[in-house]
Amino acid sequence: MSLSNFSRRSVLKGVVASAVAAPAISLTARTVNAADPVQIILNRYPAQEFFAERMKKVPGIDVNVQLMPNDKILELLNINLASGSSTFDIMPCNDTQVIRYAKNGWIRPLNDLWDKYKDEYQLGDIEKNFVAGSTVDGKLYQLPNEFNSHITMYRKDLYEEKGFRPEQTIQEFKDHAKALATDKMAGTVLLFRVGDQCATGATYYLNNVGDGWFHDDWRLAVNTPKGVQAVEFMRDMARYAQRGFTTASGDEGSLALYQGFAAMGHMWVTRASSMEDPKKSRVVGKIGYAAPAQGGQRLSLTGYAISKFSKKDPDVLFRVMLESVKEQAARDNITNNVPTRTSVLNDQELQSKYPYLVAANGAAKYGKTYPAAPFFSPVAEIVTRRIVQVMTDEMKAKEAMDLAAQEGNKYLVENGFLRG
Repeated sequence: MSLSNFSRRSVLKGVVASAVAAPAISLTARTVNAADPVQIILNRYPAQEFFAERMKKVPGIDVNVQLMPNDKILELLNINLASGSSTFDIMPCNDTQVIRYAKNGWIRPLNDLWDKYKDEYQLGDIEKNFVAGSTVDGKLYQLPNEFNSHITMYRKDLYEEKGFRPEQTIQEFKDHAKALATDKMAGTVLLFRVGDQCATGATYYLNNVGDGWFHDDWRLAVNTPKGVQAVEFMRDMARYAQRGFTTASGDEGSLALYQGFAAMGHMWVTRASSMEDPKKSRVVGKIGYAAPAQGGQRLSLTGYAISKFSKKDPDVLFRVMLESVKEQAARDNITNNVPTRTSVLNDQELQSKYPYLVAANGAAKYGKTYPAAPFFSPVAEIVTRRIVQVMTDEMKAKEAMDLAAQEGNKYLVENGFLRG
């Protein structure tokens, strides 16, 4: 069943409710004329603050950027886009949000603009995997300018003692975790907090051991024989993981690595700087970086989209957005984000200064975004709760995954994504 068959009503269900429930905010849509500045809303963190400054300096274009926390942005976008407001012209998206926004008809396809500026801005240099992850039903909706992914971070000194090299297979990954585990040090790091963190970690195992998240008809595949085997594989890894892994996110996981409490593990590439920070890390210079064995780990993309309701010239808006993907911008912003351009990821001078870029390049080529479904997040929440119950020995893998599939499929039927 193609996602294009899902009704717009089913995608909107819950979004309107959340918009109504959200606190009222006075950002009323107004008549826009040519003299009005381009209105942009962005997340407040260093990488996006850098891009904001670049976009505000486009010659001949007046640009106003509002920076705020992500939860506030989601709240505002739900309210304004659901009502067809033209308050914002350019907005941030990630690979999961872009699916929902596109399905709802809230953002504009960018294919024509991409083709127009592809040569001038060397857009073919952007990793093809990121372009695919920004595409919905064959149409490009997001200009990707950042990405994050799990990479393997490992103690080079401990690997040398054991005669290990970075893993080539997922089985080697488990074998090394077991061999490196001691009473004082975890063999590996797991980030298995229920929700997005656990879904990110589980994606690697479901893609490499299981049958992925879904069957072709979008019913859950987590309880197939291979799916159950993937969860059992995770349970084996948990035997060698750091304490508290079922409530861990990037903060706790990176702490275990840079404080020397874990020998290796999958960690967000954006956490690499913590490993080399002498104010935090006890293992400066001892951490190696590699792309996850066999690939298939989750890629998380961030970029910009154009509101379908904007009254500005799309050509102008796209040229503003392009400032965030220029090669020089990617180089100048390298300490704040992981660039989407292959030329920057492959730059040997930068790789020598930032060794994690080699691993990031491999992760970019062989990783996978979440399944392209607007319902993924709530279904992943259901499944990851059951996965954690297996990790803590509350349930057996087969029983837990049968329940997860039953509950998840029921949600899809009840919300109009699947037929009963």
